[in-house]
Amino acid sequence: MNLQSQYFIYAGTVRGALVYTQSKIEERAQYELSNTEKSEITSMEWGRNENEIVVGHKNGAVKLYSTLNNKYVKTLGNLEGNGPVVGIGIQDQNIIVGRNSGHINIWSKMDVDSFSLNLQDESTLECIVSNKNKTNIIGTGGERNDFKLWDLEMKKPVFKAKSMGHDELNLPIPTSVRSICFLSNDSNLAGCATKEGYVLLYDERTQRRPVTKFIESKASYTTIAACYRERQCVVGTTKGYIQLIDLRSPAKCIRTYKSFTGGVTSLVCDSVSPIVVSTSLDRHLRIHNLDTKECLYKKYLKQSLTKLVIKPIVKEEPNEEAVQGESEQVDEEYEALFENMKTVEDKPKKRKSNREEGKLHKKKRN
Repeated sequence: MNLQSQYFIYAGTVRGALVYTQSKIEERAQYELSNTEKSEITSMEWGRNENEIVVGHKNGAVKLYSTLNNKYVKTLGNLEGNGPVVGIGIQDQNIIVGRNSGHINIWSKMDVDSFSLNLQDESTLECIVSNKNKTNIIGTGGERNDFKLWDLEMKKPVFKAKSMGHDELNLPIPTSVRSICFLSNDSNLAGCATKEGYVLLYDERTQRRPVTKFIESKASYTTIAACYRERQCVVGTTKGYIQLIDLRSPAKCIRTYKSFTGGVTSLVCDSVSPIVVSTSLDRHLRIHNLDTKECLYKKYLKQSLTKLVIKPIVKEEPNEEAVQGESEQVDEEYEALFENMKTVEDKPKKRKSNREEGKLHKKKRN
């Protein structure tokens, strides 16, 4: 099964180029570069329709990319805040943009509505994620900034995670959230990956501390993505491997995938199959099967890759009316073919002459 032919893949790079890969050829994947902003791509998300990608850069620029035209079509302006774009979300027809300084921008065609998270000193915003099942809710986290849920209409937090407590030396356990995902099977569950090697599962309905947690003391996590299976997620590390984590109590690592030679920068899971697409600092794009650990596809894309989005290639089935119309047209052509054919008549048999009949009678007598 050629899994590489099932996805359109768009990857952002350190140099600001957008790599477009339509992998339909087994040996040589096609890719095109669009580079109008000489700044690292720090965030990417599908936009308000299936042909729009919202791209955020390290210098704070946000642009809309059209997959139909393969080019940028618009730049969002009047965005508040400083620092890189750390996350992008979609709320109906609005685009949500988070900046490293802790500012959230809600961009619409008519106006830009902004508010600040009022971060404490030495705290930063490192990631924001929109809850697709609750479009007015976003999750945030960062350096010395625990996981929170914000209501965009009220512009207030509706959930604040408690600190991890204290260690054996009675020192507070630091929490630096690097990536957040909402689990696909339950919109009330959110997973967080931290720089300190924690994978935390929060349930906003029960308690403010994690309901389950997984600890990898030797790892520093960079990104997390939810799998299609219940309470499972995939996390990437700075040491160049990814892990499949089961967050049911007790949390445990099911499998480890080690075909990387650089830190993992981005992960995207297929919503209906055990497939994960990843990018890393070794400039390779990979597709793994989560069940078999097999690396199904690996492609060197020449530039350092930072973020990615994927779209399954769906083969459209022919419409019943169209099929019926085609069959009727074929029947009409078939009938017309017979109507235009010339009628072939049988030739009349030649009557035998008297001489020939006489010869036959002589042969019979003899």
